[in-house]
Amino acid sequence: MNTLTNLNHIVTILQQNAAKIGVTLAGLMIAIYAIKIMLTPSNPVTHRSRWEGMTTVLICAGIIAGTFALVQFVTGLGTML
Repeated sequence: MNTLTNLNHIVTILQQNAAKIGVTLAGLMIAIYAIKIMLTPSNPVTHRSRWEGMTTVLICAGIIAGTFALVQFVTGLGTML
């Protein structure tokens, strides 16, 4: 019984901080991809194409951050009702 209470407490904390978690994950994803681009040796042509791949990473990061922000918004609406 205590395990379920602890699990419920963890889920509640995650829901309250969903937007922060989403932005943090998105930022980490962008930073890791940028570091990967800078550290891999390549000629200028492939280096440029890798930076163009950053748009995909930015779109994914935006989706992640937006989803977590939406979860926090919906949770806030649910507590108001």
